[in-house]
Amino acid sequence: MAFHLGSLGFLTPFEFVDVETKIDSVLSGHANLTLRSRLKCVIRSKEAASHVLKSADAAGGATVAGSGDTVAMRNGFRNEDATHVVLNDVVIDRGPSPYLVHIDLFADGQLVTSVQGDGLIISTPTGSTAYAVAAGASIIHPGVPAIMITPICPHSLSFRPIVVPAGCDLRVMVSENARDSAWVSFDGRNRQQLSIGDSLRITTSVYPLPSICAADQMQDWFNGLAGCLHWNVRKPQKKLDPDL
Repeated sequence: MAFHLGSLGFLTPFEFVDVETKIDSVLSGHANLTLRSRLKCVIRSKEAASHVLKSADAAGGATVAGSGDTVAMRNGFRNEDATHVVLNDVVIDRGPSPYLVHIDLFADGQLVTSVQGDGLIISTPTGSTAYAVAAGASIIHPGVPAIMITPICPHSLSFRPIVVPAGCDLRVMVSENARDSAWVSFDGRNRQQLSIGDSLRITTSVYPLPSICAADQMQDWFNGLAGCLHWNVRKPQKKLDPDL
């Protein structure tokens, strides 16, 4: 249950007025929920990925040599890798480097494209109204099961934001041909460097964030678009004067 105490308030539909009455109403069962999807992000260094893959190959793909432990693997990742969960977005950018970021994007194990530009935003529908919309992406209702991929200042006239199904298994890797490393941040936090060959696996988390609506899913969302982002705000067109 989110109360509006900041400046924008797109995700906080409740005003902090008569707060006790609103909480009592929710506790008595008068509430609608929006399940906001989140992204699970797993970082894997080039050295760690190479070691695990070689060990798995030597053990027939099931057991890491020398450990005796059977591990769940997919795209070279193990369960114990560094994990971050985000509500809005994960951003890979060039950081302080003067060079274009050069990263390879994979979807379900297949190379989709190589990104050359200032970076890439991978966002949830909730995050589509954050950094992604500022970078020219579409706005997605939080009830839509999807992941949005948005380039940041791509050095290409044809690289547009795209939407993929929520079940898509994404992997972003700093290209071996990159001139410098990249940087990654998770919901604007935990910023860290990705060296050449390092990769990041991004999937939809099995644990969405339940948020309580002030009215319902649709009304709250459109109220936020109009009231916070001023979506489609313009002066109305005047009716033609038949005497002119």
